Amino acid sequence: MKERLKQIPLLRQLYDRFAENSYRQRFETDGYGGFWGVFETFEAAIKAAPATKKIGYDCAELAQEYQAMLDRGDWEGSKSVVRSFDYPVLYWMGQILQTNKFEQLNVFDFGGNLGIHFLAYSKYLNLPNNLKWVVCDLPEIVKVGKSADRDSRLSFTTDLELASGSDIFLASGSIQYDRDIASRIEALERKPQHILINRIGLYAGKQIVTLQNGGKVFYAQYIFNRQEFISSFESIGYKLVDIWEDNIDSCYIPFHPEVNVPCYHGLYFKLTN
Repeated sequence: MKERLKQIPLLRQLYDRFAENSYRQRFETDGYGGFWGVFETFEAAIKAAPATKKIGYDCAELAQEYQAMLDRGDWEGSKSVVRSFDYPVLYWMGQILQTNKFEQLNVFDFGGNLGIHFLAYSKYLNLPNNLKWVVCDLPEIVKVGKSADRDSRLSFTTDLELASGSDIFLASGSIQYDRDIASRIEALERKPQHILINRIGLYAGKQIVTLQNGGKVFYAQYIFNRQEFISSFESIGYKLVDIWEDNIDSCYIPFHPEVNVPCYHGLYFKLTN
């Protein structure tokens, strides 16, 4: 009996190794939306990524797929449908529009894809005719964005410097792919007045990087320490006005129970100096 008990830890190790290898095989192929691995840096995550798919959003095939979805009308933005995590952003954008008079409203949409937030939100908000909505994204996304006939108020760029002096800096589902957005905003000639961040992973633990299966590609993304993330904006002159839960997005990394993010979050920061 004693000899059998000694074998139990070894059996557990063998089982865990088998289970992890089995999950990784699924993750490498059809594990859409799943996460794998805990890393300290983007470089380490990318180096460890399976070779079965490309890395990151800067992918021509992916950009063309996004445009095809818009053309078919089977993407939320193209049907002017917003999801539950969008409503806090709509509320605060509405409040900003009501309480401020803008000679020209400038919205800088960081990671705005092909203008999906503009397409969806413009159906719910009374956006002015003098609006300038700039989508900042990766080269392949921007190339497709510029190629189609779109609303004249909508434009595309890869240059974050154009966020300087914007009235609203919007980042929905994109901040987790940036190394240090607060420092980059601080470096602008003029900081945005209002920052609306949505769909990011915040939790009480140590900041980490993980990999996600995005269908055609793998993404490396940050999971942020909540207090450190908030403090990074407060330290450059912003006040946290609101924080809300996004109960659609979450992050569970198999075999890493210490990283448990049952819901993502959104935040509204306002410049105070």
